[in-house]
Amino acid sequence: MSAHYDFYETPSSQGKEGKRALHARIYPKKTYTKEEFIEQAARFHHFSKNILGASLDILIDELGELLADGNIVELGELGFLSTSVKCLKDTDDDKQKIRAESVVFQNVHLRISSTFRKRMMHEMTLERVHSPLKKSKRVTSTVEERKEILIAFLEKNACITRKEYIQLTKLTPYAAMNELNSLIQQGFLRCRGTGRSVVYIQNKTNRLH
Repeated sequence: MSAHYDFYETPSSQGKEGKRALHARIYPKKTYTKEEFIEQAARFHHFSKNILGASLDILIDELGELLADGNIVELGELGFLSTSVKCLKDTDDDKQKIRAESVVFQNVHLRISSTFRKRMMHEMTLERVHSPLKKSKRVTSTVEERKEILIAFLEKNACITRKEYIQLTKLTPYAAMNELNSLIQQGFLRCRGTGRSVVYIQNKTNRLH
């Protein structure tokens, strides 16, 4: 198992020779709900889900009380939780009178311990994937030009997958799916298989030419 990541363009940042700089970002596989997290912990640590669920609720309640009272709370190897506040009006003079109502809660912060950080560095392995949520570069090709690219591909290959069509055309997954469906409706392509195993083949009775 490994964590997935992809490269994204960094806004307003230029790399060597004026090229757009890139940064790596984790592409999450899924978001675990509270119930799924508890079920995961119960499966591997042999505690009942009811006990773990009740314990988690108690911890959250106590954390809220202690943090709201202005304390810092240590969570073992995980690190420290603390709170921050902000001023609703600007001031650069410590003698200027600021009403208490002008200072409000801002956020809760988690400062990860060095022990937990080292644990992540030791246990995490990384694998690059192409995120379907990443914004693609602006596509300048026309539909007809993309048809020609598809024809050339199918002349060398028996079929094409949606992933391959995305790579060929630089379309977003959503746009590529719509275009493939349009080609099917026009009789240019036929699809075979279901789910992730779907492939697209040329309709011999109605060629793309």
